[in-house]
This record gives sequence, structure tokens and C-alpha cells, in this order.
Amino acid sequence: MAAIELDVYIDYLCPWAYRGAMWLEHVERAGRIHPRWRMFSLSENHRRREGVDPTPVWEKQPTAKGLPAFRAAIAAHEQGEDAFNRFRIALQKARHAEGHQVDDPKTHRLAAERAGLDLTRWERDLQNADFSTLARDHTEAVRKGVFGVPTLVWPEGRSYYLKINDLIPADRAVALYDAIESIHRFAEVIEVKTPESEGTLAA
Repeated sequence: MAAIELDVYIDYLCPWAYRGAMWLEHVERAGRIHPRWRMFSLSENHRRREGVDPTPVWEKQPTAKGLPAFRAAIAAHEQGEDAFNRFRIALQKARHAEGHQVDDPKTHRLAAERAGLDLTRWERDLQNADFSTLARDHTEAVRKGVFGVPTLVWPEGRSYYLKINDLIPADRAVALYDAIESIHRFAEVIEVKTPESEGTLAA
């Protein structure tokens, strides 16, 4: 069975996106999926909900929460998809497993080192990086109805936003994916939701 290509929207700020990414890493290693990691800015999403100014946050306030992390990731992508994925994982772990500040240049440098990037090239690309990739991904996400991260989008267009409140062990990762993929086959099901209490919300 060929791996299914999924678009997965994330923001480095979000603990749900971190746990989702760690889960999907196990599923990818099992050969079930090939995720294409896309960018969705929670800062822009929150700004749009306020409905005050149509100017995107990356044009109006390029240092807004989460945007420097996107720039660092965009610079990493200049070294290829594998380099980008190593950087993405390193940055998410540095932020959510180790508590480093997501927009601190020292955190970005640490992630670049752990990802094995050509640091001289990465620093040069970082100086030249713009938000065109973020703008394209975010605009496409909004068109698809994405409102939060992580959101998984299947090739035929159906999508799922989910929250995982703890890391999924490797030996259970594929089973969770299979459960979601099984629901995916039922076009009649448009939402599955559990009530939230204070103890299940992200920190």
C-alpha cells in the first residue's frame, strides 16, 4: 500500500501541533503517510477574528508571536525538504519538550545545529527570508476552512483538526491513525468532538 500524502498545517507556537507532529512522525516511519508540512499562523488567525485590519500580520507586524520561528523554518527549507523536516522537529522539541522560547534566535540556532544544517548558509538565508511561503500556505489553509493546528488534509479535500493532550507511544500511533482514517471513509460524519474541561486544555 502506497503512503498517503497529507497536508498538515502547524504553528510552532502550539503544543497540540507539537504532539500531533510527534504522532505523525511514527505513522510516517511505519510507511502509512507522507506528510507535507504547511504553515498556518495562529497570530494571523486571531487577528482576522477581530476583523479590524485586512493587512496580514506578517506585513503589519513581522515580529508578531510565532512569525520569527516561521522565518527560521523558511530559511531552513532552502537546504531542502529533509533539512527542513529535521529543523521543524528540532524546533518543536526545543519549544515544547525543553521549554525554550519559540521566537528566540538562540532557539532557532540550537534547532539549526541539531538539524545538522549548513549554519553559514542558514544564517545568510535567514537574513533574506520573507513571508511569501507563509502567506501562500496560510491563504490556502483559510480557503480549505482550516481554523486551528494541527489540521490534516487528505488528497480529496476532507480535513481533520485534532487535539492530543499527551505524546502517543510509537506502538499506538498507527492504531490512532487507522481510527481517524476509518472515520474519514464516512463522508456523512462532519464532526467528532468531546467536551473540554480545565484539565484537558493545553498549557
